[in-house]
Amino acid sequence: MVKKRVLVGSPIRQNPTILKEFLESLKRLEQETIELSYLFIDDNDNSLSSQILSEFSETTANVIVHKNNSEDCYIRNEISHSWNEQLVWKVARLKNIIIQIALEFNYDYLFFVDSDIVLHPKTVEQLKSREKEIISEIFWTKWQPEFPELPQVWLEDHYTMFYKQRNEQLTQEEALKRQEQFINQLKKPGIYEVGGLGACTLIRKSALEKGANFNEIKNLSFWGEDRHFCVRAAALGIGLFVDTHFPAYHIYRESDLEGVVKFKSSFNESIENKVMRVVSEGLSALGSFHYNLGYPVSWEQYFVREARVALQNEIQKQMNETIRNHTKVNAYVENLEYISYSADINLHRVKFTLHNYILQKGERIENHLNGVCDVFYNSEQCSIASFNIESEYEGKVYFPSHRKPEKLTLSMVIQNEGARFLKEVLESHVRYVDSAVIIDDGSTDDSVQICKTILRNIHLNIIENKSSKFSNEVELRKQQWEATIAEEPNWILNVDADELFEEKFSKEIHHLLQLEQYNTICFPLYDMWDDKHYREDEYWYAHKTHRPFIARYSPEVAYEWLEEKQHCGRFPKNILDIGQNLISNLKLKHLGWIREEDRLEKYNRYQLLDTNKTEFRTKHYDSILNVNPNLVAWED
Repeated sequence: MVKKRVLVGSPIRQNPTILKEFLESLKRLEQETIELSYLFIDDNDNSLSSQILSEFSETTANVIVHKNNSEDCYIRNEISHSWNEQLVWKVARLKNIIIQIALEFNYDYLFFVDSDIVLHPKTVEQLKSREKEIISEIFWTKWQPEFPELPQVWLEDHYTMFYKQRNEQLTQEEALKRQEQFINQLKKPGIYEVGGLGACTLIRKSALEKGANFNEIKNLSFWGEDRHFCVRAAALGIGLFVDTHFPAYHIYRESDLEGVVKFKSSFNESIENKVMRVVSEGLSALGSFHYNLGYPVSWEQYFVREARVALQNEIQKQMNETIRNHTKVNAYVENLEYISYSADINLHRVKFTLHNYILQKGERIENHLNGVCDVFYNSEQCSIASFNIESEYEGKVYFPSHRKPEKLTLSMVIQNEGARFLKEVLESHVRYVDSAVIIDDGSTDDSVQICKTILRNIHLNIIENKSSKFSNEVELRKQQWEATIAEEPNWILNVDADELFEEKFSKEIHHLLQLEQYNTICFPLYDMWDDKHYREDEYWYAHKTHRPFIARYSPEVAYEWLEEKQHCGRFPKNILDIGQNLISNLKLKHLGWIREEDRLEKYNRYQLLDTNKTEFRTKHYDSILNVNPNLVAWED
């Protein structure tokens, strides 16, 4: 078999640590049907990055490094990347040089990949096997820290992720619905036609010969060389596609480096674990999933098997602890059957028969008992949340409570909240927390007294700042964190004084806290615009994603903060990288936008404090004053 020749091309100006991860992923690329060569244009302003490129060329075959002397200033930070017209068209020119070399040396394919991408080893082989002229592998990015993760592909125009007819008028609700459908589609393995792509793209020689390139289209106002490339390709009749089988990982900011290890560990995921993962992600379609391991297997078969083992181990353990004077106790879980699934908390209910016997002084006491069990199930294991056993015969076996409840500490910052929602919020939270830490940031009203009254029956620590620290939020959040962990909590509930959960949260929270494999619990946050409606439009979609509001505290972890005066986050920046994250659909209400006077006050405050606001945040702040926002009815 003659292997296809692929030129990997990339203009590079990169942080040395990120560059190392990028180059290491190139070395891992499989080459069963292809032969890779590399052309890097060294545009680095960091000599160490240039040295790393040089070392790669010395230890890897078929590498050319072309030095480009440039004095352009390119700013990257934890918020965003700062581009200008000069930088965009310089990159376009460098990419066109790579295209000319690919054509001149008759490569079968050109693979453009940005130097902050970490690739799955199967990436290029997979893209080549799709036999498309232009196809990208997907990756997902938080373009701003407060954004949800979005793909690097789109359907129309600059970055539109839904189709509509030219004369079609869409409501914001319908546009968001179509966008959500597109994004959800991309989360399923497949090949999809798109209107725009970039950064991780395989291009066949035939597309290059037709004229695909990155030259500026003078009568097109779109920003970015990739958009001009895609418009030109479409005009030439070349289809654009994205593959989603082996998503890449984007190190968009240095803090994303912490996720690289987890991403690379997925390469070695066993087939069974893949089955378990797909099972846990697709539980709403009961019985519909099959995986070929030599025979068809439904997700339910895997679940029942794992649940039976976990339940039997748990019951055996508790019987041994409870009936200590017996010489032998055995329990066998039989006839375990699936009953139902609660999507809100990823909780499965099963029924079973327990066959147990006790041998005591030669006498055998035997029982057949019916039971019901609640099971949390993720990609690695079943965790027994609770079980109930009822005897069909005399001699009922009693079990102690499953686990001692974990300690949940409420952590909150307040400032002059007495006339707003503080009383309602605390009365809701006090039902399920064990202790509370309140940072009063310079209140001049009765906020502190309200806290002392409502929280009087739990352990309470109130710290009163004589002057407010809110103008430097990271200082305030660090103070809150240190005071909270001093209470030695198992779990921390970090909410603001205008946030409270829907009613059924109080019934479910302690089930969630018993899950030993999770370190954070994430919930959707709904921005309420009045008592019965929340806002949903292009700038108000917090409820479309899940954010951490509950985190397990571990004294062994080195917690790190995003050093920003505004929008630093309520938790340390690495809170989601410490362990597994549980996604819950229990809803959290944000009441802070309900009153018109509060909206105006927040608008003025953001304008004053956020002196380095991005274009998106500027438009987001302006939208606060919209007199006719799109509202959706709240449902419990």
